Amino acid sequence: MPPMRVLMEAYDLGIASCIVSRAEETFDSEIGAALLKEWGVPENYVARCFVTLGYCDGEYPVSKPRK
Repeated sequence: MPPMRVLMEAYDLGIASCIVSRAEETFDSEIGAALLKEWGVPENYVARCFVTLGYCDGEYPVSKPRK
């Protein structure tokens, strides 16, 4: 499932989320490759990002104004 879809589905369930774009660097090592293999991720897949999920403690933060 694409990361943005995960974020939208999570929001609909009242779950906060955040995309962290470090997966390629994280899994570009022997240990990272071993983890992907252990988790059953096909070799032709590339991990691009992490999606963290959780519950917001209080109100959702307000977005900062754009310049």
